[in-house]
Amino acid sequence: MKKLLLSSIAVSFLMAPTLFADEEYNHFPALQATDTSVAICNLNNFNAKLQAILNKPQIEVEDMVKVHELTYTLENAVQRLQQDLVVIADDLERAHKASESLQQDVLRTSSNAYLSALELLLQPKECKS
Repeated sequence: MKKLLLSSIAVSFLMAPTLFADEEYNHFPALQATDTSVAICNLNNFNAKLQAILNKPQIEVEDMVKVHELTYTLENAVQRLQQDLVVIADDLERAHKASESLQQDVLRTSSNAYLSALELLLQPKECKS
């Protein structure tokens, strides 16, 4: 009986946004990804939580609600990385074109910007818990 009640509440909660799509509703609170390092830490921490749920033999309704909650922070982190990758790609393209046109200053500036930004993605960072 308890599982049925919890399931009904969870399903009602998950369906509420579609029932009131025209009205503004509150989402779960999400951590913002204010910079690349924060985004990576959020991905590491929240991916571990997601993986722990996925490792369960049976995913309960409560787990699905938890995944729903986790995805808000994960989406913010992924969006931040998408923005960062656009800038990284632009810097790399500028370096590429500068190498074709023999523009040493542009090549150096763009390449350094590319390497600095990419280092944040490739080097493991210490995350605050």
